[in-house]
Amino acid sequence: MKIKPRSVAFSRCNSTNPYFKTEWLERLSRTHFLTRCRTGKISREELNNFVQQHQIYSRCFTRFLAALLANIEDEDHRLALTRNLFDEMGFGDAGNLPHSKLYLNMMNRMGLVACDTPSPSTQRLVDTMLECCKSPNYMVGLGALCLGAEGIVPYIYQLIVDAFLAAGESLNNLHFFMLHIDCDDEHAETMNKIIGLQLQKTPSALLDLNYGAEKLIQARIGFFEGLSAC
Repeated sequence: MKIKPRSVAFSRCNSTNPYFKTEWLERLSRTHFLTRCRTGKISREELNNFVQQHQIYSRCFTRFLAALLANIEDEDHRLALTRNLFDEMGFGDAGNLPHSKLYLNMMNRMGLVACDTPSPSTQRLVDTMLECCKSPNYMVGLGALCLGAEGIVPYIYQLIVDAFLAAGESLNNLHFFMLHIDCDDEHAETMNKIIGLQLQKTPSALLDLNYGAEKLIQARIGFFEGLSAC
């Protein structure tokens, strides 16, 4: 499995998301946790804590998509996003297991157990994403899910992979992260097409899109900073 350079992953976040603001990624990158990943100073204990807390968010991802789908009236747009949901559930082209199960398998190989107690910042991240995706104005949900989640994955997960490899973890045990570095590009592209069509009809909806993205980016920054506080 080929490792992509961080600079490439950074550029992909922008090339696959024409509505993505570089400042969002820069703010995330400056968090204490990701800075320590990038500089090779992160401990294995910190990485393990990330995996356990992130699993709480990750297992809710199908809920986020389902909430967003419930508010999309256009049948073609709903069908396109349903393919993303099928991928997450293990019925698409990105493997034959639900991604939540892939995550748990990864944890098992690492010798980690699932955590049922979210930190306050993890819970805020989950609640913020669900709130945005449930918004009757689905551009808010698309901003959160596309720009604040799928769009940042190539860069964020590459930092995580690099940090784990530096800590001695086998690349084979990082399949979940590597899979999403690739498949979330495709998911973001699907959402970008829907966003573009909606903005052609209602240019002012860009404000709603940015609102959802900003809200989720801020919650994700809080998540990463919360990891450093644990």
